[in-house]
Amino acid sequence: MLASGSGDKTVRLWDMNTGQSTLTLIAEDGITSVAFSPNAKYIAAGSLDMSVYVWDPHQGNLLERLGGPNGHKDSVYSVNWSPNGKNLVSGSLDKTIKMWELSNLGMVPSPVPKDSGYVSTFKGHSVGFISSLPLKPVS
Repeated sequence: MLASGSGDKTVRLWDMNTGQSTLTLIAEDGITSVAFSPNAKYIAAGSLDMSVYVWDPHQGNLLERLGGPNGHKDSVYSVNWSPNGKNLVSGSLDKTIKMWELSNLGMVPSPVPKDSGYVSTFKGHSVGFISSLPLKPVS
């Protein structure tokens, strides 16, 4: 399975053997980045609407929309999962990187941005982008 995001407000999942789109997920604004969780059970997407969307790529259900008062104040241009799949980080044009804990993923789905899983903010860059996370947790 391959995932792509687009300015047309969609994340598309593709069958790599056939080249056919198998599922289309819809956000409120353009998608700037996508990332599968390590176990491929979830897919996260950064959006121009300052949110991070988390879907079940097998059923197509929106499980979380991360944002809210502690969320980003500008477009989210990168997302990445921790190796254990329980944390998600997002980078934004607001010059911050946010970390989210998703231990209750999908327990109370919300179509509007919420910050119930918010953990912390990292500041210091002129623009916040994430390229990779460590392969194993740092103790």
